[in-house]
Amino acid sequence: MSAPTAYRLGDGAPVTIDSARAIWAAVAREVLEEADRRHTMLSHSDLARQLQLRSGVYTKTPVADWLPAVLAALADTEMVLRVRPDAQLAARPATATVTRRQREPAQRKRSPAPPKICPTCFMQLPASGRCDTCG
Repeated sequence: MSAPTAYRLGDGAPVTIDSARAIWAAVAREVLEEADRRHTMLSHSDLARQLQLRSGVYTKTPVADWLPAVLAALADTEMVLRVRPDAQLAARPATATVTRRQREPAQRKRSPAPPKICPTCFMQLPASGRCDTCG
């Protein structure tokens, strides 16, 4: 048996994800209607926080994995347009599996090459490479 993905805050009782989505969709409709009356927009993270607070149903699953399904369940395009995506959520893929980026090796700063020295008089050579004193 797998661990529940949603739970009630009060007693920790598990809630199926389908039930949680239905509850969150009903609460989302109320929250977005209130936002419309106030002429405000909500970010995905703000909406997710309010859905969990008002419903008492929480999840530890990342918002990007469950909120799009809740917004799709509303079936109201105008209402969904009142929600603006967060920058970090928009950049993240909506799949459950996220591949880790491999770190690119840091670019090393090249130190300037040491000056060339004349082997006879031990003076620094000019750019031509021929010693002005010996050459």
